[in-house]
Parts: sequence; structure tokens; C-alpha cells
Amino acid sequence: MNTDKQLFQLFAACPEWLFDLAGLESPGASELRSFTIKELERRTDGLIVPKNPKQPLTIVEFQFSRDETIYRRIVSEMLAAQEAFDGRAVRGLIVFGGRRCDPKTEPWTQIVQSVVIDEAVESLRKQHPQHPLTAVLQPVVESRTEVLESTAVESFRTIKHSSLSQRRKEVLITVFMDWLAQRLPGKNREEIKAMLFDQLTPLEETQFYKDVVRIGEERGRLEGRDRGRREGHDEGRQEGRREGHDEGRDEGQDEAWNESVLDLLTLKFPETPQTIKKRIPKLSKPQKQQLFKLIVKSESLAEVRQWFNRDTN
Repeated sequence: MNTDKQLFQLFAACPEWLFDLAGLESPGASELRSFTIKELERRTDGLIVPKNPKQPLTIVEFQFSRDETIYRRIVSEMLAAQEAFDGRAVRGLIVFGGRRCDPKTEPWTQIVQSVVIDEAVESLRKQHPQHPLTAVLQPVVESRTEVLESTAVESFRTIKHSSLSQRRKEVLITVFMDWLAQRLPGKNREEIKAMLFDQLTPLEETQFYKDVVRIGEERGRLEGRDRGRREGHDEGRQEGRREGHDEGRDEGQDEAWNESVLDLLTLKFPETPQTIKKRIPKLSKPQKQQLFKLIVKSESLAEVRQWFNRDTN
């Protein structure tokens, strides 16, 4: 899997995220640059230059295969960067693609900091579940293709609905789709784009919503017909059919929404208590539609609880 180009694009757009990933204190506003060591005719994966001159430089290497020289190489890059920036403090950081990639060369492990990307992403996700970085890196760290495909839309939604600027979002989406295309070779780019963007269709325009309405109307028609038949004369039968159809249609749609919201809630959060489930039929139709959208986007049952406490009291 090709990662170098995309990792540079990602952290050039959001250099502060590299420190989030590594669990390091951020040096503040920074820039990720390409840095070439002319004497060695070698270019580093990146050099982070903080705008505050009192903050140290950071040489970054992304290592996704085992290289016994990686620690010695980054130390030489640190020395070259310090010379190029008039003796400014510098540190080295290696992001490994897996533990097997880390040769742990002494004594340089005491000087150079390192993280394993899947472990770092998991740690970041626990601290900040909605961090866009954990979403964009999902194709890199998730080894199971079926899991990646099933979570791709949610990862994409996390990026799309983040508070980032539009420019940054566009970079992240491009990187995410590049990696997704590599991990899902059975789908071309247009199919992946359709898979991701179709899920952002407004609920009212989705086939699911149309099916719920159709089921409700069919139930209403049948219940209206039965109610009309129970009336004792022609006028009563016709009136019963009309009233029964209207009332039955509304009741049918309402019941369809009850079942759909309950099914989705149970599927996504099996631990949902009965106290929450019993409150769903008491909601208005707009509330049920709002709750359905919330469940789709939610990362935890706690968000659903908060919605009930905030919007239904």
C-alpha cells in the first residue's frame, strides 16, 4: 500500500495532528516542509517548522517496512537540520507501520521518539472519538477489508462534518479516497465515490424513507378497507373507508417508524436498555425522524441518551 505521498499531503494540511498522533505537546502553529540534505543527496519525509522560533524542529520519517538503518538515518537528518537552522533545537520522530518495522537500534531509541501507527490511532480514538485523523487513517490501520468497507461511510461522514476548513476537508477526502481505492481494488474510484456520497442524501430522498411511507400507506389502505366493511350501510362504509384510510395510514406510518428506529438502535447499540426503547413510540413523527438520523451518526449510546434528555423533556 502506497502511503508516503498521502501522509505528506495529510500532515502538510494539518501538521499539528502529527503531535496528536504521537501524544506529544504541540509546538503551536507549524508548517510541514520537504527537506533535502544536499551532502547526503537524500530527502526526508518531512520537517515540521514551528512559527515560534523557540520551539524545536521535528524531523519526521514514515517507515512501513523494516529498515535496520532508519534510526541512524534520522539522527543524521536531525544533525543536518540543526546546521541548516543555525543550531535550533531539533527532535526526531518515526511513525512505524507496525511493531515488526521497528529495529529498536540502541542507543538511538533514547534520542529518537517513535510510535506504531495502529496503536497510536487507537489511543487517539479513545481520547477523541470524533477526531478526523482517526477517520482518515482508517484504511491504513484496519487490516480487515470487510470491516473497512462497512465503516467507510461513517469515517467519511466524520471528515465531511468536521469543523475543519473546506480546503482541509478536500485534502483529507482526497487522501481517504486514495487509500480506500488501494484497499478495495474490487471497486473503481467512481464506485467508491458513489458509495460514500450517496449516504449523504437527505433522509427524505432515500429509498428507506420512501419504503417507510409506502408501508405506512399500504397499512392505512388495508385498515381503512376493513374499517369500512365493518360499517352497517353504504354511507357508513364509504365514510369509514375514508376515515379509516387516513387514520390507518398515519398509524401505519407511525408504526413503521417505530419499528425502523428500534431495529436500527438495537442493531447499532445492542446494549440499549428497555427504558429508552419504550420511549420511542411516544415520540412525534418528526422526533422519530430526527432520532433516526442521530443514531446513524452516533458513535455511542451516550449520544442517544443525551438527545432524549435534551430534546424530549
